[in-house]
Amino acid sequence: MIHSMSGGVLDEWGTYTFAKVVFDGGDGKPYWYVAEFEVDEGDKVLAPFGGGNVGKPATVIKVERGVSGQVSPVPVRRAKRLISKL
Repeated sequence: MIHSMSGGVLDEWGTYTFAKVVFDGGDGKPYWYVAEFEVDEGDKVLAPFGGGNVGKPATVIKVERGVSGQVSPVPVRRAKRLISKL
């Protein structure tokens, strides 16, 4: 639990699973997503892409479990969520 300087309690950040993916047939640039289901390196997933969040197939290249929202690879509030496993 984190306390503010004025004596109140700040919201807890929680822990998350982050998956770094590369899109199949893309340019190889990796993107971080929050995974709300079990994923492992090498899994094929459907990930939202672009402003329209169109689901595109991608491959998981790295998984980080139990990551605090305070030290996440991308801001948790802006992170997109994986759609599903393929």
